[in-house]
Amino acid sequence: MRAVALLVSLAVSAGACFPNNPKAQTYAKLTEGGLVVAGIAMLFAVNTGADCDMMAKPGMPNDSCHTRATVLGDVGLGLILTGLIGFIATVSGSGDDKPAPAPTAKPATEAPPKAETPAEPPKTEPATPAPAPTAPATPPTNG
Repeated sequence: MRAVALLVSLAVSAGACFPNNPKAQTYAKLTEGGLVVAGIAMLFAVNTGADCDMMAKPGMPNDSCHTRATVLGDVGLGLILTGLIGFIATVSGSGDDKPAPAPTAKPATEAPPKAETPAEPPKTEPATPAPAPTAPATPPTNG
């Protein structure tokens, strides 16, 4: 149990060391992904207890094979969990992609704005109808 607590604390502390350094976060994510892959590969390659039973000679239990398989299986699982917890810690500890806008507050020394009197609307003169266009008066010609 102490080993699991140690692995969890190392994973969390490693992810929290550089919350504002994207390059280091990338390296941490790659390392933690490597831990997950290494754990999966280890579990794939390790003999299980059933394999030990198949290799045992009749009447002679193979306890050392069982012990080794259990320990290596636990180490592989620990690598996977450490990688996952470290990845979660690194991603959740990273800052936001976009910085928050700076608050814009008015200085306290500035006087409050004076109340303005409403301006009078511009005066408009009533519209006068335009005179109708007239055609030039020319007498009709007979011709």
